[in-house]
Parts: sequence; C-alpha cells; structure tokens
Amino acid sequence: MSKRCPDCGQVNEDSRIFCSTCGEPLDAHLRLIQDLEKQKKAPQKERAAPRRDDDDEVPSSVQREKKSPLPWIILGLVAVAAVALWFFLK
Repeated sequence: MSKRCPDCGQVNEDSRIFCSTCGEPLDAHLRLIQDLEKQKKAPQKERAAPRRDDDDEVPSSVQREKKSPLPWIILGLVAVAAVALWFFLK
C-alpha cells in the first residue's frame, strides 16, 4: 500500500513521512500539529491592548477605577483644623 500526498498527489512509499516531491507531511496528525504551530507563530490582529499581569486575577467587569487621593487629603485637613479649633477654643 502506498501513501498519496494530499497536497501534490504524488504516490510515496509507505515508509515515508514526508512527500518526496513537495515535502508536505503525509500523516494527518503531523499536518494538524504543523498547522497549529503556524497559528501560534502568526501575529494576532484582534488584540487591541497589551495584557497586564494583573488582568488574570480580577475580571475586567469587576476591576475598579483608581480614584484620586484628593478627597482624603481634604478630609484629613478638615479634621486637623477641627481638632485645632476645638483645642484653642477650650
């Protein structure tokens, strides 16, 4: 029994793994593996933004925006002013 190349149609010996004419793999599993490797090496066009390491920890729907520390600073100054005012008016 001989193996026929799916790419060029050349008849090859049973012992061959690759086609003697075009070099394509004769085994379906080997062709599948090579196709998967080509897909991994191909650039991904759909990727909009680079991934960050912390993206895996919290889903994007749960991530919170980083807020400004300004309200806390103002609250601290108001508290210090209130304590100073209480101390001096006592």
